[in-house]
Order: sequence, then structure tokens, then C-alpha cells
Amino acid sequence: MRMGKYKKLLALVAVLGAVAVIAAVGCAGKPNPGYPTPRAERAAVTPAPDKFGVVKAEQWKDIYPLQYESYMMNGLNKPPAWEYDAAADTTTVDSQYKQADFIDEKADYLEMYPEIKTLGKGYGYAKYYTEPAGHVYSLWSVTHNGRVNDKTKAGCITCKTPQFSNDVDKYGDEIFQDNFFERIAQYDENISCASCHANDPTTLEVDRKDWRRAMGEDATRVPLQGQVCGQCHCDYSMDPVTGVATSPYYGGVASMTPDSALQWYDEHGYVDWTYESTGAQMLAVRHAEFEFCYGGEGSHMINMGYNCNDCHMAAKFSEDGVAYSDHYWSSPLENADLIARDCSTCHKDITAEVRAWQEELDGRAHQIGLRAEQFVFNFEDAVKAGTLSDEELARLQYIQRAACYYWNFVTAENSEGAHNPTLVNDTLDKAEALLDEGDQILGKSSKLP
Repeated sequence: MRMGKYKKLLALVAVLGAVAVIAAVGCAGKPNPGYPTPRAERAAVTPAPDKFGVVKAEQWKDIYPLQYESYMMNGLNKPPAWEYDAAADTTTVDSQYKQADFIDEKADYLEMYPEIKTLGKGYGYAKYYTEPAGHVYSLWSVTHNGRVNDKTKAGCITCKTPQFSNDVDKYGDEIFQDNFFERIAQYDENISCASCHANDPTTLEVDRKDWRRAMGEDATRVPLQGQVCGQCHCDYSMDPVTGVATSPYYGGVASMTPDSALQWYDEHGYVDWTYESTGAQMLAVRHAEFEFCYGGEGSHMINMGYNCNDCHMAAKFSEDGVAYSDHYWSSPLENADLIARDCSTCHKDITAEVRAWQEELDGRAHQIGLRAEQFVFNFEDAVKAGTLSDEELARLQYIQRAACYYWNFVTAENSEGAHNPTLVNDTLDKAEALLDEGDQILGKSSKLP
């Protein structure tokens, strides 16, 4: 299901990840000679970890103040007011961090995209679905998402705190089956430094074991800057037996495509829920950002040598001129410094280009979602009428599963198409082709007037 338009900030993500029409004379690959390379110095003393073995973000604030301050910016109520001084080549923020109450501010996707209530009927997303609160509220979000209940297992805590990750290493995969509320009540550290760095901020570390399996030999080829994001910003499903968050990939980035994922789920019998009125065995997609950037043939900018952090954690300068990685995970469109220094070498107006892609692609995905909803209505009518053969029923059930999976693969991805417009359109084309076939079987069109 759709995983984010954080006040049009997190939704407008990965500008440089798009398959773009280059608007300048030419565009050389990374690195841009004018782009700084931040390097953090190793701390003389590592703070003592908590009982889970995690050094918390708060403990690093005096050792890495620039990174910590920008990390805490992720908790702001609203996007901060950035001010860029071209002469000094510095950026300052006119705002202070404060705890936020998101209940009244978060957009309701069930109102914005009502087709979700039909296409996800019987699953949690159809009951409650809002924009995300952000990484620094990960524990709050997963506990207050309106979908967990007394039967929910601890696997839903995957990626939400490094404390759970360390517990998995300590106790094994069995804790994925623990009660959600009993397990999460023990934790108090949201997604933070240790999620990507373990307890050494000068290094990067991939934590999820199943992600390492999915990457295979590509684990040594794909930069860690992309993998530490991708291990959580990817599609996965819970193993029906163990409850472990499991990637539907097996051969590195070449296998990380919607087609390969669906094939893997089919071959391994994965079902997130069964659609009661039609009997279709459905799948829910998590946010597949990594696949749209690195999967298959890769996106344009990834193939040029850019990584997630180049756009979402672009280098900034301290007052004394030290380059550091900005840990405010924002849209590149909000970073005037980055656009002026890097994006503009290839794009005349990257902000306008990306917003045009997003308007077109998000609009197309919404229309296909509405069409898929009508297909479900038509399918339900045929089931009630008892006019379908066993063969027709089975095929229509799979069409519902696969078409909705392709639609969901696109809508769950946070960039609204900006990471890889070509793959978005190809994926939506496959959803439409399946719906065309379904219409033929039913003898009734699902196309909107």
C-alpha cells in the first residue's frame, strides 16, 4: 500500500534517482568535482551501550554534534526553513526540534485514495492508513498505526529499532513470533545511528540477515550507502511459518524486480490475506524504494554512480567549513544547496521536472487503482451470480492477486515515480494488461468512463 507523502516532503523524494530527460548539454557521471566528501572522525571513546547493546543517538550528540542536530530535525512538526548563504556556501535552519503530536496533522490516505479500502479489504491497510510520522517516531508509529492488535507478532518491529535487531542476533529468529506489545514495550530507541552504523558512526553495517541472503554476491558490489537504506526500504513479507521478514529475492539486484518478486511469492506460496468475497490470495507490498533504484537494470542516476545518501543525506558545511553528511532525511527538492551545486549541472529546473513526473505517474496509479476496484466489483457480481467455471474463477483470482500486486508495488514506493519513471510505467502496464484479460473473462469492462 502507499507508504508516504510526509507533507509533500518525503513524498517528493529521490530527485536524482529518476530516469530523467537530461536538460543540459551533457552530464558526466559522479563524482561532481565541486561536491564535498564528508568524513567523520572515529570517536576516541565509544559511549557505553544500553542493555540491548545499542549506543543511543543521544549519547553521540556531543561527539558528532552536526550529525546529531540534523538527525533530530526529522522530528520537526513541519519542514524547516532552510537558508543558503551562497557566498559562505553554508546552510542554516531557522527552527528548533520539538516533540510533535501527529494525530491531527497526518493525511488520511483512505480519503485521498479510496480504492485502497476496496483493494485492501480484509487487511490492515484498509482499516487505517495515514502518512508516516518519520524515522524518529518509528516505535510510536508502529504501535499507533491502527492495525496492530493482541494477536500481532513481534515481526512487525523489524526495522523499527536497532534494539530489536540486536535481540534477534542474541535470541534468534524465534522472537519474531513473540507478542508484539510485550516485545515492543521493552524498547525506547527509534531508528537511529545504530540502525545503519551499529556502534561505530564511521562505518556502515547491513543488519538484516535475510537482506544479505537476497543480495548474494552483489553484497560486495553495491555500495553500503545504498544497502543500509535498502535493507528496510524494500519489499518483503512475513514467512508464514517463522514470521521472519523475508525478501522475495534470491540472485542479487538482477532479481529485484516486480516480476521476480511476484514469481517468488507464487512459487513459495506466500499469502498476506485471502479476499473473502472472491477467494483471491492477496499480497501486500512494503515500500520498494531499493528495487526502483537498484533493481533490474537500475535507475539512471544509480547507473551514474549516485547513491541514496547523495540525494537524501547530501553534504553540508559547518560554520567552520567542515563537510558532513546531513542526517535530516528529506527530499532533494527542499535542498537549494544540493540543487545549485549538483542537480543543476544536468537539469535546468529539476523541481519542475520531478513534480511533473510525479503528477503524471501518481495520477496514473490512482486511476489504475480505481479501475482495479471496479474489476473487483465486477468479479464479486460474477461470483454471486454463479456464472464462472472453476477454471475462470481460478484465473480471475490470480488476476486480482497479480494486478493488485503490480499496482501496489508502484503505490507503496515513496517517490511517486521519481526514482524510476520507466519502471513505474512498465509495472502499471502489466497491471492494466491483467485487468484487460479479466474484463474479457467477465465480459464486462472495468475501465473508467
